[in-house]
Amino acid sequence: MSDTPANQRSWWRQPPLWVGAIPLLIFLLVSAIDLALAKQFTDNGKAVISDALGGVWQWMVVLLFLIALILAISPVGKLRLGGAEAKPSLKFFDWCAVLICTLLAGGGVFWSAAEPLYHFQTPSPVFEVVEGSTAAAVDPALAVSFLHWGFLAWALVATTTTITFSILERRGEPLRPRTLLVNIVPRSWVDGPLGHLADGLSVVAAIAGTVGPLGFLSLQLSNAAGQLPWLSDSAGLQSLVVVLLTAVFATSTVSGIQKGIKWLSELNVWLTLALAAGLLLLGPGLWLMQHFFSGFITYLIHLPQMALTPNAVPANWVNGWTVFYWGWFLGYAPLMGLFTAGVSRGRSIRELVLAVAILCPIVTNLWFTLLGGTGLHLELAGGGISDALAQNGAAAALLTILSQLPLAGLLIPIGLVLVVLFMCTSADSMSYAAAMVVSGRNEPPALLRLFWALMIGSLTLVLLRIGSGLGDSTSIDALQAFIVITAVPVTPLVLATLWSAPRLAWKEWHRTADQRRQ
Repeated sequence: MSDTPANQRSWWRQPPLWVGAIPLLIFLLVSAIDLALAKQFTDNGKAVISDALGGVWQWMVVLLFLIALILAISPVGKLRLGGAEAKPSLKFFDWCAVLICTLLAGGGVFWSAAEPLYHFQTPSPVFEVVEGSTAAAVDPALAVSFLHWGFLAWALVATTTTITFSILERRGEPLRPRTLLVNIVPRSWVDGPLGHLADGLSVVAAIAGTVGPLGFLSLQLSNAAGQLPWLSDSAGLQSLVVVLLTAVFATSTVSGIQKGIKWLSELNVWLTLALAAGLLLLGPGLWLMQHFFSGFITYLIHLPQMALTPNAVPANWVNGWTVFYWGWFLGYAPLMGLFTAGVSRGRSIRELVLAVAILCPIVTNLWFTLLGGTGLHLELAGGGISDALAQNGAAAALLTILSQLPLAGLLIPIGLVLVVLFMCTSADSMSYAAAMVVSGRNEPPALLRLFWALMIGSLTLVLLRIGSGLGDSTSIDALQAFIVITAVPVTPLVLATLWSAPRLAWKEWHRTADQRRQ
């Protein structure tokens, strides 16, 4: 779409904007009128969807990872995204830094401290013979965390979707979620109501996926601020933190300073490395490295069994953990696939799969070992981490772990700065991407970018209020339920890439091979 003054004036008339905005505005209105009704909707919706689609999501994620690996290993892996003449715009380290910080890291900062502890206390059904809260539960706890933040999760977010987007963009298609439907349904459907639905509902799912980590990390910051003698960790303080964070990333989004994302991503990586080095040197370094490798071996051995554990019983463990994560990351997939396609031009399919589905997961798993593993070691030594978890929820895990290490006065500020930077980078990128998708413009209007930033902040406030106002002290249940519900309409788009990505890649490979022979 050209950037003419007429189009500048008519962005608000684009159907995808209203397809995305209306469901979210209705939810905000219902929440304002009747909070209990909104809670009932999220709770019941999550239960029904998890039971109905959980098994489909589990198989889809496994197949998607296998297809990505096959493409990378095959001759097609040499195919360059963006065309044979395309050159990478980022160095390999910078490229990986942007991917790690933008794709899954916002949620990973929150869950890396808490999730291994939960699985340590209550082992997964796969490890039902393991007694919880014992030394034998350490490797299984890490292995399950690796499942949820490892190869399968990363592959879901940005492999087959990215490959499909890249090849179709090369053929003149726009970088919008509707492009995933090209060659799957008639062109009139892609350009008509079905395309509008694909764009708008993909934005809804991605916004919900961003609301989750913003809510999680706001709980974490509120818990940290609540340790000060003149403050208490309350619903009011949580809301204030959300408002302040929203103001920061809304300002950044409206300014349109997208070059800052690369700089912030690199800063995030170096601060993460600094905190990781602190955990390794000041904590049980040798013990952590031993359990990283033993936990990783446990993960690889039990990967098929963990990934495909049946979610047969309503509200069971699989629905509460694995299905929630797959719904969360599935909602991200179209817009994150778009983002990755944009920053990966000039990279081969093999490089893409290596970075996204292998290197980034290993780095993430190492981070979970350093932070979550430190918590496990402290718990085994009687550090009382589980008590803090029971009293204040998952948000308390990070601060409790760091406060028990030497130089806690240095490590805690680094950890909290990381929380803020990761969240602002993710929310800034998502607001901008959502505005691009619904307007069809590479430079969307500032007012539209501001609208999505404020939507993210408003939804976070409402979902935290649902939790704190109606019995869930951590508000995490409401956030998780909302994420799972919004992933439903995105499912067909990502399922389609299981067929379209390998088919398009093989066709493109043969086309370029024919050109070389001529």
